[in-house]
Amino acid sequence: MRISLLSFACLLASTSISLADEASFDDGRFTFGGSVGLMNINATEHVYLGADKASLLEWESKGVVLYSATAAALLTPEWSLKATVDIGTNGDGHMVDYDWVPGFYIDQSMDGWSDRSISPDTRLAHYFAGSIEIARQVYSDDSNSLGINAGFKYSDVKWNSYGGTYIYSDQATRDDIGVLPDGLGISYRQKIPVAFVGLDGSTQMDRFTLSGGAKGGFTFGIQDIDNHWLTQSQTHDDMDPAPVVMLNVEAAYKVTETASFYIGGSYEKVFHRRGDMRQMDTDTGAITNYKNAAGASFETMAVKFGLKGTF
Repeated sequence: MRISLLSFACLLASTSISLADEASFDDGRFTFGGSVGLMNINATEHVYLGADKASLLEWESKGVVLYSATAAALLTPEWSLKATVDIGTNGDGHMVDYDWVPGFYIDQSMDGWSDRSISPDTRLAHYFAGSIEIARQVYSDDSNSLGINAGFKYSDVKWNSYGGTYIYSDQATRDDIGVLPDGLGISYRQKIPVAFVGLDGSTQMDRFTLSGGAKGGFTFGIQDIDNHWLTQSQTHDDMDPAPVVMLNVEAAYKVTETASFYIGGSYEKVFHRRGDMRQMDTDTGAITNYKNAAGASFETMAVKFGLKGTF
């Protein structure tokens, strides 16, 4: 992976420098960037019986290869518009499924579960995120700038888990130990629409530019879909609006007057909120609705590097 990322960076660099030499870039109204990086993704899936935990699934993928593209347009000297698309693939996935079955669980702590299954073979089916934001510059001088922004982001992530091991409670607590079938066991998908506002700023030192931003907002409610293929159970959950925090930092070096190499990092967290659940038996078609019985959260952390060209 390291060799492929380095090769990709070199290709981007040579292409951007060549474009900068051959094209005429006069007003700097448009900026296009491409990057590749690595991302960690985490999500939790909850089921409740009243105030008590009934189930918790922890989904994660580490070392996801992240491809990003950004386009920005300067509408006026103060106003700008930016769009970003992120696509994640592969990565090292893992899923743990905890249950607290009444009469068998020890207590409501994370160590007090009655049933637990672990699926090391958990695969990221897809990750996509797209955002659009409008920004206004409120301060600038020869080397510093500060702006405010507002926008919308949509994320869509899905995992599939295969096989694994289990410890269940049958006649007594944790008395049944075994291996799950090798096929598809559980699929889980989250769809996350977010509205946000934020601040961003930058400072320039010769060819180097350091920039960063902080955004806060709310989801319109995580929507998730869970398929337990071995038990013919499917659930659709609609969460209440949840607070969101997004942070980013970036360091750029101007290779030419119109092309810059940059490295950056980002962090996003959608906080846990509860919501309603609709459960369907996929064998019989029977549907049962549960009020305030579901919960979900979402978190990402990424590092990426790439090139930007200004037109």
